Amino acid sequence: MRSNYLPLPSDLKWRRVVAVVLFVGILYGLRELAPVFICFVVLVRALTLAADFLHDRTGLERRGGVASILLAAVAALGTGIFLGVRALLPWVHEIRSDGREYAEHLLEHPMVGRLRHLAGSEDGGGGAAETIKAHAMQALHYATSFAHLALYLLIGFVLSVIYLFERDEIDHWLRGLAPESVSGTMTRWLGYVGDAIAITVKMQGVTALVNAVITFPVLLALGLPHKGMLFVLILVSGLLPVVGNFIAGAVLCVVAYETRGAWAVGVMLAVTFVLHKIESYYLTPRLAAQHVKLPGLVLVLSLLAFEEIFGFVGLFLSFPALYIATRIHREWAKEDDETAAAAAPVKS
Repeated sequence: MRSNYLPLPSDLKWRRVVAVVLFVGILYGLRELAPVFICFVVLVRALTLAADFLHDRTGLERRGGVASILLAAVAALGTGIFLGVRALLPWVHEIRSDGREYAEHLLEHPMVGRLRHLAGSEDGGGGAAETIKAHAMQALHYATSFAHLALYLLIGFVLSVIYLFERDEIDHWLRGLAPESVSGTMTRWLGYVGDAIAITVKMQGVTALVNAVITFPVLLALGLPHKGMLFVLILVSGLLPVVGNFIAGAVLCVVAYETRGAWAVGVMLAVTFVLHKIESYYLTPRLAAQHVKLPGLVLVLSLLAFEEIFGFVGLFLSFPALYIATRIHREWAKEDDETAAAAAPVKS
């Protein structure tokens, strides 16, 4: 980072300290936009891989491949919406024609009576009104949060499409930035953040797939119902580091108890315990070691420390933080080697 472009102290250590503080400040200031950046990184990497695959198979240029993939995705989404609306139309017509009878039949359902009792509607309806109001406010809060997340994801999608279609021009502009300037340094380090996100998603995807593949034969052996839905549950929950395995295990234990009894719960507990050990002490450290050259014990301790400091979110921050730190340290080590080589006396 020796450059006149950096308005930083001339001393090497202080320049690095100020650069790190500035970088952390940028990350903290833009933390609310994390879903946008994550969506952007994941979509850019996924669409790039798909476009490269099409290019290798058909010779189609990258922009044409991206356009073809997006058109296919839009067509699939439109077809799904059309089929869904078509499937709902008979139910809507039935509600419109027999709505009163349907509502009366629903009110006579035993579950509705139990809900009335729990809500306190038997003593004047005041308890029911307060309960409904509380649930409505909570539902509104969840809906607002989901709307914000959906908006961020949409922005990330739009940005990823724009970047992919203007990738050559943007990359040319980025290469024009002075590597040791503030803009060049921050852009390069933000690139490390993008790499960390992509690697983390890939690692958790591999972990989730391994958990699902190992657990699915157990589901078949126990004869549990809804195996497809449980398989999807294991895949989705496996994307959560550490705790995802326990979430899926808790659901599987409930299903196993209702289907086969207490002995099946013991089987699922054993499977959950084994999978947790495989993920924590073998799979995750080995996958992480491909990108971060640190002992497995350090990775586990980092995970525990980040969870203690940042709570549940810390489970997702541990590996990216280590990865970014190692990349910056590697950059500084290379700079130190170049400085030492330049300062060494020339042998005659």
